[in-house]
Formats: sequence, structure tokens, C-alpha cells
Amino acid sequence: MPPFVNTHCTNCAKPNRFDLAELRKEDGSVFKDALSNREDKSAEEFTVTCQHCGRKFKLTVKGGDDGKKK
Repeated sequence: MPPFVNTHCTNCAKPNRFDLAELRKEDGSVFKDALSNREDKSAEEFTVTCQHCGRKFKLTVKGGDDGKKK
């Protein structure tokens, strides 16, 4: 089962669910936050369309280590 991202639209505040694998495949320009001082440097930013209102908004996915410190 592919990983899903659950978020709320910044315009209408309704819930949306996106397939992370499809987002990575569709969006060729993934923003990696490498200049930050944070420990988590694997943030990815996607521009998605709300499934309810049809307006675009940005979605940031952080993590990659399943919340576990290594």
C-alpha cells in the first residue's frame, strides 16, 4: 500500500488525501531544504490541487525516518 499524505486545504480548510508516490512522480521539481539548521533535512514541497474547491496550494512533507531517532 503506497504512503498517503493527509492535509487540509489552505483555502477552504477541507481535508485532502494525496498519494505520495504519485506526487513524487508527477512533480519533477522537489524542494529539498538543505540550507536549514534543522536535524530533519528531508522536507519536500509539492504544489497540489484541492479535491473540493479546485484551488492550488503548497504541501510540505517532512520526515522520512518514521519518527524514530537513529
